[in-house]
Amino acid sequence: MIVIWKGWGLLVIVIAALIVVLTTTVFDKIGLPVAFGAALGMFISAAAIWQVGNKFNSPLKNRILIDKQSGAEVVLKPDHSLFFIKMQYWAFIAGAIGLFMLINLVAGRQA
Repeated sequence: MIVIWKGWGLLVIVIAALIVVLTTTVFDKIGLPVAFGAALGMFISAAAIWQVGNKFNSPLKNRILIDKQSGAEVVLKPDHSLFFIKMQYWAFIAGAIGLFMLINLVAGRQA
């Protein structure tokens, strides 16, 4: 029997939002286009989400417990996910969004 521990999946949104706000603010202060700052922020947030997700969902955090009455093993596994997607895999989605934003900017279709 496997028992899954739900956790910090919403941290994906927090990480992405904070990094994008930070990079757009920095780009605005130094006089560069803010849209490029947002695209760069998505790439940086993808890297951060990958690192945090791998740390939180590490198999090293699995715990095996034994039920005293039946002797059955119970595995406690961390599952930090957002909408059924593990946290670290949201990094690919964030990176794809950043790439889409960058392609649109280079192609001249600024929002």
